[in-house]
Amino acid sequence: MPLPKLHTRYSILSAARPTFAQALRAGLHFCAFALCLLAASAASGAKQPNILLILIDDMGYRDVGFVGNKYISTPNIDKIAKSGAVFSQCYASAPNCAPTRACLLTGQYPPRHGVYTVVDDRYAPGQPHMKVMSTKGNDELPAGTKTVADVLKSGGYSTALIGMWNIGRGRNGSPGSPTGRGFDVYKRPDDVNFEKDAYMDGKGRYLSDALCDEALSWIDQHKTKPFFLYYAEHSVHEPFDPKPALVSKYKAKTPTGLDKGITPEYAATVEAVDTSIGRIMAKLETLGLTKDTLVIFTSDNGGLPYVVNPLRGSKGLLYEGGIRVPGAVSWPGVIPAGKTFDEPVASMDFMPTILEAAGLPLPKGQPTDGLSLMKQLKTGAALNRNAIYWHFPCYIGKGEPMSLLRAGDYKLIEKFAGPTFELYNVKKDPSEEHDLAKAEPAKVEELKKLLLAWQKDTGAFLADQPNPAYDPNAKEPRGGGKGGKGGKGGKKDK
Repeated sequence: MPLPKLHTRYSILSAARPTFAQALRAGLHFCAFALCLLAASAASGAKQPNILLILIDDMGYRDVGFVGNKYISTPNIDKIAKSGAVFSQCYASAPNCAPTRACLLTGQYPPRHGVYTVVDDRYAPGQPHMKVMSTKGNDELPAGTKTVADVLKSGGYSTALIGMWNIGRGRNGSPGSPTGRGFDVYKRPDDVNFEKDAYMDGKGRYLSDALCDEALSWIDQHKTKPFFLYYAEHSVHEPFDPKPALVSKYKAKTPTGLDKGITPEYAATVEAVDTSIGRIMAKLETLGLTKDTLVIFTSDNGGLPYVVNPLRGSKGLLYEGGIRVPGAVSWPGVIPAGKTFDEPVASMDFMPTILEAAGLPLPKGQPTDGLSLMKQLKTGAALNRNAIYWHFPCYIGKGEPMSLLRAGDYKLIEKFAGPTFELYNVKKDPSEEHDLAKAEPAKVEELKKLLLAWQKDTGAFLADQPNPAYDPNAKEPRGGGKGGKGGKGGKKDK
């Protein structure tokens, strides 16, 4: 776009003040360039999508209908999957809450940000029941680390977190708080008058309903410009306090097959979440925003032992039951409906996916380990990733320090407290019942080299030193709230 001729007074000024003249000329060129970009954007009809990121707490991979559950009713979540794409091998980037959330927001593996586990003094390093020296890691993201919310906000998005943060204890704009990490608004349970771990507020209100009300109100207020809503339900975390009518509904049903062991209380909690998600999706439809919104649905870690059948392990462990989660993505008109992708993906992949969809760059100078899934979602193209890695150098519950990679159909686990390496073919043996380490030593060595190189490259803390205070007769501390009424199911850790 050519610049207009300048007035004679400007020419005189140019001779007297060359520095100012050059700055003015540069400014005019920049304005012309910006106008060209705006014109090109308008001509192409380009529009940044809204982003709705739904993260459920402790939901097992088979808790929803689109993954095969026939006992629990999840029509609204299933509709997201049907209208878009399903990742049949979707993984949380860690086996428990805090590190997965850090990976989700930064697109990084845990060794990059150092958030390895949740804050829990019962599992502080060096206790007598611990065979090796573990680490507590960081309680919050390192200073200067940019989140997906930081980038979206700088790109013109309105941003909000409704629900659980759990990556730091700070509030009101401090680096440990959501409002210090790119979120304009943060609403947690106590902001809507719910006590810690409570699902009911004493007035008959259910937590999932209250958080959903906040989400609907916020969407109404920000419907005219691109928004990022991170809806992080506290459900389906124990202890349960479900709606009585839903419990009665499930007591009248009998779970069969792989659904055996799921309790009415648990099923009722999942359905309540599904109802809230349905209300949010209905709001988008009412406002005419469905086709303008990228929706991502997943969980922060594997489920409880009785809801992960037939997988081995559960939350806190790096076996399949602890890290396999449901995953679905929808964006009508952009992502073809009814697709299923079988390549493994993980929580860290959603950050670069969101930024590509929004047309925004990855944080400059900050490593991003995840891959954008947009090309695969749009065209079906393969990701062609050599391996995905996990690293958990901590103790928590039944979990112990472990590191692993998945390459193709194989999964190599390093157990720092021993025995050292286990090898599984998770395509043929999803229950991880047959350790192939002795039968396929060449494969162990091949994958071991990749794993050790990755640990070195990322600066991973290695829990490979013996604990001088170790006592084989010591018992781990117990505590915590009451869990839901359990049942048997899923493969127990060996």
